Amino acid sequence: MSSTSEVTIRIAAIDDAPVLADIFTRAVLDQGPGFCTAAQTAAWASALTAERARSLIVDHATYVAECTDTVVGFATFVAPDVFHMLYVDPDHLVEGIGTALAAVIEQHAHRLGAGELRAEVSDGARIAFESFGFRHEEPHTKLLGDQTFTVTRMSKSLG
Repeated sequence: MSSTSEVTIRIAAIDDAPVLADIFTRAVLDQGPGFCTAAQTAAWASALTAERARSLIVDHATYVAECTDTVVGFATFVAPDVFHMLYVDPDHLVEGIGTALAAVIEQHAHRLGAGELRAEVSDGARIAFESFGFRHEEPHTKLLGDQTFTVTRMSKSLG
């Protein structure tokens, strides 16, 4: 368990799944329109259901950030070296929650012996990942439902 100011980071529990799906959906609906079309935003917002969030928790290392016992963000690491997801409740942006979660994911990857951390991020997340020390590798196209998205492959050396 790790803590920064009033934010506590812990490993996600199965019971957190509905909250993670809600944070994901609200974050995408809040921030997606600045970077995506309405159709892309709708496809993206529906991508994480509570059931899929349960799978993230069971199959991967998923951490949640809490403020006064309320989950306000989450991040997922997929072995061996992928920073898979990072979402913060839109009501808690710019409070250091994303930075705290990124630090925990980096520590987790380092403990497992990863020499590098890789991520595919949206245009909206690219600035945050740059602030975490990630560098641009290349643009990449992803398909989600019937929508095509441009994401940026990024990486960070852990050595």
